[in-house]
Amino acid sequence: MRVNYKKIGILSVLFILSLCALTGCKASKKKVLSSTYYKELKSEKEELEKENEKLKEEAETTKGITADEQRAIDYLDKIARDRLVKLEIGYADNMENSEFIEDEAAFSLATAIARRADLTGKYTPEQIEEKYGPGYEYILYDEDNAVYEIKVYNGNYVIFTDLPNNVYYAYNASALGDGFLNYRDGYPNSNLLHRLADCSVITDKEGNYYEGDTANAVANHINHMDKTKSSRDKAEEAWKKNVKSKKKAQEGSYEPVSVVYTFYHHGNKMILTIYDTFYSIENMDGKKTWYKAEKDDVNELKQIFTEAQEVNRQEEEAAGTTEPATTEETESEPSHSKEIQAESMMETEDNIEE
Repeated sequence: MRVNYKKIGILSVLFILSLCALTGCKASKKKVLSSTYYKELKSEKEELEKENEKLKEEAETTKGITADEQRAIDYLDKIARDRLVKLEIGYADNMENSEFIEDEAAFSLATAIARRADLTGKYTPEQIEEKYGPGYEYILYDEDNAVYEIKVYNGNYVIFTDLPNNVYYAYNASALGDGFLNYRDGYPNSNLLHRLADCSVITDKEGNYYEGDTANAVANHINHMDKTKSSRDKAEEAWKKNVKSKKKAQEGSYEPVSVVYTFYHHGNKMILTIYDTFYSIENMDGKKTWYKAEKDDVNELKQIFTEAQEVNRQEEEAAGTTEPATTEETESEPSHSKEIQAESMMETEDNIEE
Protein backbone atom coordinates (compact mmCIF):
# COMPACT_ATOMS: atom_id res chain seq x y z
CA MET A 1 0.00 0.00 0.00
CA ARG A 2 1.53 3.35 -1.03
CA VAL A 3 1.52 6.16 1.49
CA ASN A 4 0.85 9.59 0.02
CA TYR A 5 3.77 11.48 1.57
CA LYS A 6 3.73 13.90 -1.35
CA LYS A 7 0.29 15.12 -0.38
CA ILE A 8 1.44 15.72 3.19
CA GLY A 9 4.48 17.69 2.00
CA ILE A 10 2.48 19.84 -0.41
CA LEU A 11 -0.07 20.67 2.26
CA SER A 12 2.69 21.65 4.70
CA VAL A 13 4.17 24.08 2.16
CA LEU A 14 0.74 25.48 1.39
CA PHE A 15 0.17 25.82 5.09
CA ILE A 16 3.24 28.04 5.51
CA LEU A 17 2.57 30.06 2.34
CA SER A 18 -1.01 30.61 3.37
CA LEU A 19 0.09 32.08 6.64
CA CYS A 20 2.30 34.53 4.79
CA ALA A 21 -0.48 35.41 2.39
CA LEU A 22 -2.86 35.92 5.27
CA THR A 23 -0.57 38.04 7.39
CA GLY A 24 1.95 39.46 4.91
CA CYS A 25 4.50 37.78 7.21
CA LYS A 26 4.30 40.88 9.38
CA ALA A 27 1.38 40.20 11.70
CA SER A 28 2.05 39.12 15.24
CA LYS A 29 2.28 35.43 16.05
CA LYS A 30 -0.69 35.82 18.38
CA LYS A 31 -2.95 37.14 15.59
CA VAL A 32 -1.89 34.38 13.24
CA LEU A 33 -2.54 31.65 15.77
CA SER A 34 -5.97 33.02 16.61
CA SER A 35 -7.14 33.43 13.00
CA THR A 36 -9.95 31.17 11.73
CA TYR A 37 -8.04 30.39 8.54
CA TYR A 38 -5.02 29.22 10.53
CA LYS A 39 -7.19 26.96 12.65
CA GLU A 40 -8.84 25.43 9.59
CA LEU A 41 -5.48 24.74 7.95
CA LYS A 42 -4.10 23.29 11.17
CA SER A 43 -7.11 21.01 11.55
CA GLU A 44 -6.77 19.76 7.97
CA LYS A 45 -3.05 19.15 8.45
CA GLU A 46 -3.69 17.13 11.61
CA GLU A 47 -6.31 15.03 9.82
CA LEU A 48 -3.85 14.25 7.02
CA GLU A 49 -1.17 13.33 9.53
CA LYS A 50 -3.61 10.90 11.18
CA GLU A 51 -4.44 9.46 7.76
CA ASN A 52 -0.73 9.11 7.09
CA GLU A 53 -0.22 7.16 10.33
CA LYS A 54 -3.21 4.95 9.53
CA LEU A 55 -1.81 4.17 6.07
CA LYS A 56 1.56 3.29 7.61
CA GLU A 57 -0.13 0.89 10.04
CA GLU A 58 -2.13 -0.73 7.23
CA ALA A 59 1.02 -1.07 5.14
CA GLU A 60 2.75 -2.89 8.02
CA THR A 61 -0.26 -5.13 8.58
CA THR A 62 -0.57 -6.15 4.95
CA LYS A 63 3.17 -6.66 4.43
CA GLY A 64 3.82 -10.18 3.25
CA ILE A 65 0.20 -11.00 2.31
CA THR A 66 -0.09 -12.91 -0.94
CA ALA A 67 -2.41 -11.94 -3.79
CA ASP A 68 -4.73 -14.86 -2.96
CA GLU A 69 -4.86 -13.90 0.70
CA GLN A 70 -5.67 -10.29 -0.17
CA ARG A 71 -8.39 -11.45 -2.56
CA ALA A 72 -9.96 -13.51 0.23
CA ILE A 73 -9.79 -10.57 2.65
CA ASP A 74 -11.45 -8.27 0.12
CA TYR A 75 -14.11 -10.86 -0.68
CA LEU A 76 -15.09 -11.34 2.96
CA ASP A 77 -15.09 -7.60 3.53
CA LYS A 78 -17.45 -7.12 0.59
CA ILE A 79 -19.94 -9.64 1.99
CA ALA A 80 -19.71 -8.15 5.48
CA ARG A 81 -20.59 -4.71 4.11
CA ASP A 82 -23.07 -5.81 1.45
CA ARG A 83 -26.79 -5.11 1.36
CA LEU A 84 -28.84 -8.23 0.74
CA VAL A 85 -32.28 -8.47 -0.81
CA LYS A 86 -32.87 -12.20 -0.38
CA LEU A 87 -31.50 -15.14 1.55
CA GLU A 88 -31.88 -18.84 0.76
CA ILE A 89 -31.32 -21.39 3.51
CA GLY A 90 -31.30 -25.15 3.08
CA TYR A 91 -29.65 -28.46 3.78
CA ALA A 92 -26.58 -28.67 1.54
CA ASP A 93 -27.53 -32.13 0.24
CA ASN A 94 -31.09 -31.09 -0.69
CA MET A 95 -31.49 -27.44 -1.64
CA GLU A 96 -34.75 -28.23 -3.45
CA ASN A 97 -36.52 -27.84 -0.10
CA SER A 98 -34.73 -24.65 0.84
CA GLU A 99 -36.40 -21.67 2.54
CA PHE A 100 -36.31 -18.15 1.10
CA ILE A 101 -36.03 -15.42 3.73
CA GLU A 102 -36.66 -11.72 3.23
CA ASP A 103 -35.92 -10.26 6.64
CA GLU A 104 -33.39 -7.49 7.33
CA ALA A 105 -32.35 -9.01 10.64
CA ALA A 106 -31.64 -12.37 8.99
CA PHE A 107 -29.66 -10.57 6.27
CA SER A 108 -27.48 -8.92 8.93
CA LEU A 109 -26.85 -12.24 10.65
CA ALA A 110 -25.89 -13.79 7.29
CA THR A 111 -23.34 -11.09 6.47
CA ALA A 112 -22.00 -11.35 10.03
CA ILE A 113 -20.64 -14.79 9.06
CA ALA A 114 -18.13 -13.10 6.75
CA ARG A 115 -17.27 -10.55 9.42
CA ARG A 116 -16.59 -13.30 11.98
CA ALA A 117 -14.76 -15.65 9.61
CA ASP A 118 -11.22 -16.55 10.73
CA LEU A 119 -9.07 -18.72 8.49
CA THR A 120 -8.21 -22.01 10.17
CA GLY A 121 -5.60 -24.59 9.29
CA LYS A 122 -7.26 -27.27 11.42
CA TYR A 123 -9.01 -28.86 8.44
CA THR A 124 -8.72 -28.89 4.68
CA PRO A 125 -11.98 -28.62 2.70
CA GLU A 126 -11.76 -32.34 1.93
CA GLN A 127 -11.20 -33.26 5.57
CA ILE A 128 -14.08 -31.22 6.90
CA GLU A 129 -16.44 -32.62 4.29
CA GLU A 130 -15.38 -36.15 5.16
CA LYS A 131 -15.52 -35.60 8.93
CA TYR A 132 -18.86 -33.80 9.19
CA GLY A 133 -20.64 -34.43 5.91
CA PRO A 134 -23.04 -31.94 4.32
CA GLY A 135 -24.50 -29.39 6.68
CA TYR A 136 -26.37 -26.20 5.85
CA GLU A 137 -26.01 -24.09 2.74
CA TYR A 138 -26.80 -20.36 2.59
CA ILE A 139 -27.14 -18.42 -0.64
CA LEU A 140 -26.97 -14.65 -0.28
CA TYR A 141 -28.36 -12.37 -2.99
CA ASP A 142 -27.39 -8.71 -2.95
CA GLU A 143 -29.00 -5.64 -4.55
CA ASP A 144 -26.50 -5.71 -7.46
CA ASN A 145 -27.36 -9.33 -8.37
CA ALA A 146 -24.20 -10.72 -6.82
CA VAL A 147 -24.60 -14.19 -5.30
CA TYR A 148 -22.55 -15.65 -2.46
CA GLU A 149 -22.73 -19.30 -1.39
CA ILE A 150 -21.69 -20.45 2.08
CA LYS A 151 -21.57 -24.03 3.34
CA VAL A 152 -21.72 -24.59 7.10
CA TYR A 153 -20.23 -27.62 8.86
CA ASN A 154 -20.62 -28.70 12.48
CA GLY A 155 -22.03 -25.39 13.61
CA ASN A 156 -19.06 -23.06 13.20
CA TYR A 157 -16.93 -24.11 10.24
CA VAL A 158 -17.67 -22.56 6.84
CA ILE A 159 -16.47 -22.71 3.27
CA PHE A 160 -17.28 -19.94 0.81
CA THR A 161 -17.83 -21.39 -2.64
CA ASP A 162 -15.74 -18.62 -4.22
CA LEU A 163 -12.86 -19.45 -1.84
CA PRO A 164 -12.92 -23.25 -2.20
CA ASN A 165 -9.44 -23.85 -0.76
CA ASN A 166 -10.09 -22.11 2.56
CA VAL A 167 -11.85 -23.33 5.69
CA TYR A 168 -12.98 -20.64 8.15
CA TYR A 169 -14.18 -20.69 11.72
CA ALA A 170 -17.19 -18.38 12.12
CA TYR A 171 -18.88 -18.35 15.51
CA ASN A 172 -22.53 -19.45 15.43
CA ALA A 173 -22.62 -19.82 11.65
CA SER A 174 -25.30 -22.51 11.94
CA ALA A 175 -27.80 -20.17 13.67
CA LEU A 176 -29.79 -19.43 10.51
CA GLY A 177 -30.13 -23.08 9.56
CA ASP A 178 -31.05 -24.05 13.12
CA GLY A 179 -33.66 -21.32 13.24
CA PHE A 180 -35.37 -21.50 9.85
CA LEU A 181 -35.10 -25.17 8.79
CA ASN A 182 -37.35 -27.95 10.06
CA TYR A 183 -35.95 -30.90 11.94
CA ARG A 184 -35.43 -33.84 9.61
CA ASP A 185 -36.25 -36.45 12.23
CA GLY A 186 -39.26 -34.89 13.96
CA TYR A 187 -39.45 -32.61 16.98
CA PRO A 188 -38.43 -33.72 20.48
CA ASN A 189 -40.93 -33.19 23.28
CA SER A 190 -40.27 -29.97 25.20
CA ASN A 191 -42.21 -27.25 26.98
CA LEU A 192 -42.49 -23.65 25.89
CA LEU A 193 -39.58 -22.28 27.90
CA HIS A 194 -37.29 -25.05 26.70
CA ARG A 195 -38.17 -24.13 23.12
CA LEU A 196 -37.61 -20.41 23.77
CA ALA A 197 -34.21 -21.14 25.32
CA ASP A 198 -33.28 -23.36 22.37
CA CYS A 199 -34.02 -20.73 19.71
CA SER A 200 -30.97 -19.77 17.65
CA VAL A 201 -32.38 -16.61 16.06
CA ILE A 202 -34.56 -13.78 17.37
CA THR A 203 -35.60 -10.76 15.32
CA ASP A 204 -37.50 -7.56 16.06
CA LYS A 205 -39.46 -5.10 13.95
CA GLU A 206 -36.50 -2.70 13.80
CA GLY A 207 -34.39 -5.19 11.84
CA ASN A 208 -32.18 -6.20 14.78
CA TYR A 209 -31.10 -9.79 15.33
CA TYR A 210 -30.33 -11.64 18.56
CA GLU A 211 -28.74 -15.06 18.96
CA GLY A 212 -28.98 -18.15 21.13
CA ASP A 213 -27.36 -16.68 24.22
CA THR A 214 -30.04 -13.97 24.27
CA ALA A 215 -32.80 -16.56 23.86
CA ASN A 216 -31.38 -18.53 26.77
CA ALA A 217 -31.13 -15.43 28.98
CA VAL A 218 -34.70 -14.39 28.16
CA ALA A 219 -36.15 -17.83 28.90
CA ASN A 220 -34.13 -18.01 32.12
CA HIS A 221 -35.41 -14.61 33.24
CA ILE A 222 -39.04 -15.45 32.43
CA ASN A 223 -38.69 -18.73 34.28
CA HIS A 224 -37.61 -16.99 37.49
CA MET A 225 -39.92 -13.97 37.30
CA ASP A 226 -42.68 -13.63 39.89
CA LYS A 227 -45.64 -13.74 37.50
CA THR A 228 -49.26 -14.73 37.25
CA LYS A 229 -51.30 -15.87 34.28
CA SER A 230 -53.51 -13.15 32.90
CA SER A 231 -55.46 -12.26 29.76
CA ARG A 232 -55.87 -9.52 27.18
CA ASP A 233 -59.09 -8.38 28.88
CA LYS A 234 -57.38 -8.04 32.27
CA ALA A 235 -54.49 -6.15 30.69
CA GLU A 236 -56.86 -3.72 28.98
CA GLU A 237 -58.75 -3.20 32.22
CA ALA A 238 -55.50 -2.33 34.02
CA TRP A 239 -54.38 -0.03 31.20
CA LYS A 240 -57.74 1.75 31.26
CA LYS A 241 -57.37 2.49 34.96
CA ASN A 242 -53.86 3.85 34.49
CA VAL A 243 -54.56 6.07 31.49
CA LYS A 244 -54.01 9.72 32.41
CA SER A 245 -54.97 11.46 29.19
CA LYS A 246 -58.70 12.25 28.93
CA LYS A 247 -58.36 12.39 25.15
CA LYS A 248 -56.92 8.88 25.05
CA ALA A 249 -59.65 7.68 27.40
CA GLN A 250 -62.33 9.14 25.14
CA GLU A 251 -60.72 7.54 22.11
CA GLY A 252 -60.43 4.22 23.90
CA SER A 253 -56.65 4.25 23.44
CA TYR A 254 -55.29 2.51 26.51
CA GLU A 255 -52.62 0.15 25.23
CA PRO A 256 -49.04 1.17 26.12
CA VAL A 257 -46.16 0.94 23.66
CA SER A 258 -45.03 -2.63 23.16
CA VAL A 259 -41.94 -4.33 21.78
CA VAL A 260 -42.27 -7.52 19.74
CA TYR A 261 -39.64 -10.24 19.32
CA THR A 262 -39.95 -13.28 17.05
CA PHE A 263 -38.11 -16.43 18.15
CA TYR A 264 -37.20 -18.98 15.45
CA HIS A 265 -36.95 -22.63 16.45
CA HIS A 266 -36.24 -25.19 13.73
CA GLY A 267 -38.73 -23.88 11.20
CA ASN A 268 -41.29 -22.71 13.75
CA LYS A 269 -41.68 -19.39 15.46
CA MET A 270 -42.87 -18.01 18.78
CA ILE A 271 -43.64 -14.36 19.48
CA LEU A 272 -42.89 -12.50 22.69
CA THR A 273 -44.71 -9.17 23.10
CA ILE A 274 -43.68 -7.02 26.07
CA TYR A 275 -45.78 -4.15 27.44
CA ASP A 276 -45.45 -2.41 30.83
CA THR A 277 -46.30 -4.99 33.48
CA PHE A 278 -47.85 -7.42 31.02
CA TYR A 279 -46.33 -9.64 28.37
CA SER A 280 -47.62 -12.38 26.11
CA ILE A 281 -46.06 -15.40 24.42
CA GLU A 282 -47.52 -16.85 21.26
CA ASN A 283 -46.64 -20.51 20.91
CA MET A 284 -45.81 -22.36 17.69
CA ASP A 285 -49.47 -23.37 17.29
CA GLY A 286 -50.61 -19.74 17.45
CA LYS A 287 -52.00 -19.99 20.97
CA LYS A 288 -51.20 -16.87 23.00
CA THR A 289 -50.77 -16.81 26.79
CA TRP A 290 -50.74 -13.59 28.81
CA TYR A 291 -48.82 -12.90 32.02
CA LYS A 292 -48.61 -10.10 34.56
CA ALA A 293 -45.38 -9.35 36.42
CA GLU A 294 -43.66 -6.61 38.40
CA LYS A 295 -42.63 -3.60 36.35
CA ASP A 296 -38.96 -3.94 37.37
CA ASP A 297 -38.91 -7.56 36.20
CA VAL A 298 -40.45 -6.62 32.87
CA ASN A 299 -37.92 -3.80 32.44
CA GLU A 300 -35.10 -6.24 33.16
CA LEU A 301 -36.52 -8.49 30.46
CA LYS A 302 -36.38 -5.60 27.99
CA GLN A 303 -32.85 -4.80 29.14
CA ILE A 304 -31.60 -8.23 28.04
CA PHE A 305 -32.44 -7.29 24.46
CA THR A 306 -30.98 -3.80 24.82
CA GLU A 307 -27.65 -5.18 26.05
CA ALA A 308 -27.51 -7.78 23.28
CA GLN A 309 -28.19 -5.08 20.70
CA GLU A 310 -25.30 -3.02 22.09
CA VAL A 311 -22.95 -6.01 21.88
CA ASN A 312 -23.87 -6.47 18.20
CA ARG A 313 -23.33 -2.78 17.52
CA GLN A 314 -19.89 -2.85 19.13
CA GLU A 315 -18.94 -5.93 17.13
CA GLU A 316 -19.94 -4.23 13.88
CA GLU A 317 -18.17 -1.03 14.83
CA ALA A 318 -14.97 -2.89 15.75
CA ALA A 319 -15.06 -4.63 12.36
CA GLY A 320 -15.58 -1.30 10.59
CA THR A 321 -18.92 -2.31 9.05
CA THR A 322 -20.91 0.42 10.78
CA GLU A 323 -20.41 4.03 11.79
CA PRO A 324 -19.27 4.70 15.38
CA ALA A 325 -22.00 5.83 17.75
CA THR A 326 -22.29 9.61 17.94
CA THR A 327 -24.12 9.66 21.27
CA GLU A 328 -22.41 9.19 24.60
CA GLU A 329 -21.76 5.51 25.18
CA THR A 330 -22.19 3.67 28.47
CA GLU A 331 -20.70 0.29 29.18
CA SER A 332 -23.23 -2.40 29.86
CA GLU A 333 -22.46 -5.47 31.89
CA PRO A 334 -23.06 -8.79 30.11
CA SER A 335 -25.96 -10.90 31.27
CA HIS A 336 -24.94 -13.39 33.92
CA SER A 337 -28.03 -15.53 33.51
CA LYS A 338 -27.23 -19.21 33.94
CA GLU A 339 -28.45 -21.87 31.60
CA ILE A 340 -31.94 -23.05 32.36
CA GLN A 341 -31.88 -26.25 34.31
CA ALA A 342 -34.31 -28.99 33.40
CA GLU A 343 -35.37 -29.36 37.04
CA SER A 344 -36.24 -25.65 37.20
CA MET A 345 -38.27 -25.97 34.02
CA MET A 346 -40.25 -28.87 35.36
CA GLU A 347 -41.31 -26.80 38.34
CA THR A 348 -42.96 -24.26 36.06
CA GLU A 349 -44.74 -26.60 33.67
CA ASP A 350 -47.99 -26.10 35.50
CA ASN A 351 -47.68 -22.33 35.07
CA ILE A 352 -46.37 -22.17 31.51
CA GLU A 353 -48.57 -23.30 28.63
CA GLU A 354 -47.01 -26.17 26.70
